Amino acid sequence: MVIDSDAHINESLDALAERLDEPYRSRAPKLVEDTLGLTRILMEGRLYPDPRLRQRHTRKVQGKDLGGTHRGAANPRARLDDLDTDGIDVQVVYGSLGLAVSTIRDAEFAVALARALNDYYAEFCATAPNRLAPMAALPAQDLSASVEELRRAVVELGHLGGTVPPSIAGKELDDAALAPLFAEAARLDAPISVHWGNGSHLPAAGTERFDTHFMVHAIGHPFEQMIAMAAILCGGVLDDHPKLRVGFLEAGCGWVPYWVERLEEHYERRSAEMPRMSRSPEEYLAQGRCFVTAEPDERLVPEAIEAMGETSVMYASDYPHSDSKFPYSVKAVRERDDIDEETKERLLGTNALRYYGPRLEQRIG
Repeated sequence: MVIDSDAHINESLDALAERLDEPYRSRAPKLVEDTLGLTRILMEGRLYPDPRLRQRHTRKVQGKDLGGTHRGAANPRARLDDLDTDGIDVQVVYGSLGLAVSTIRDAEFAVALARALNDYYAEFCATAPNRLAPMAALPAQDLSASVEELRRAVVELGHLGGTVPPSIAGKELDDAALAPLFAEAARLDAPISVHWGNGSHLPAAGTERFDTHFMVHAIGHPFEQMIAMAAILCGGVLDDHPKLRVGFLEAGCGWVPYWVERLEEHYERRSAEMPRMSRSPEEYLAQGRCFVTAEPDERLVPEAIEAMGETSVMYASDYPHSDSKFPYSVKAVRERDDIDEETKERLLGTNALRYYGPRLEQRIG
């Protein structure tokens, strides 16, 4: 069984507006065309993707600037056809606009939008619940509301877990304020996925120094996940929540061997400065509660598996976004000659099943 551990939906803004409670419906995100002729989303007076990220030599293609032109981007029936084309049995669906929820300035609006998004994701995936499974957007501006929304999304709507950015309102992931969210995720046996969003006004390494999608995307994803992993491994989070599972998504996995080795060296020499660490980074990873996603054709997948453990690296397509390898993502894994067949099966499905846990098993049936 092939399980795509990180794919996305291009939200229908009309469908989203219908699910927004009053008095927020009039503030629903809207599609607009900017002065470059590019389609963007207008929300709270800001454009998404962030127009400060220059797009040189961009030819206007309907939908392309919002992340892919595949019909299945917003149509669940067409998506099933695309899954069949690529050879994917089950796909875990994250938001696109949903990654920007934590950037909304009005916390009450953020809570209302997260609820509407999660209702929409659940309905989208209900088209084929044994093949499509949603992950919840959380309004991180209000952590108590995030706890409530995680519980509602998982228990009432069937979401597998929740999604957070690599840092939350200036707080790193080991901040004590996040403890109730992690505790609830552990109680629910639901994973927490860390996912940055390019162009979503999320702060990140590189965004303060570069103004092109090329540079911000290349830098933001891996460096933010490196920081997030350091906070989780070195900040006592795994000790405080011994049943918590955390995933670091859409940054590839090639950074992991270098980063784990570097953190390990610092633990050996300066562990006294990190009093909440009860063991080394390698020992935490050996517990098998941290996961990363891999690009299908990444050259450093074998090294990442060695660093993370053979049960903690997962295949992801990133469908329908522009850097997806669709329709050859599964083929790219199948044809690798640097990992054996058993490792490929873990990469393509078994590890994702372990990460997402019993709710995904129940959906698959």
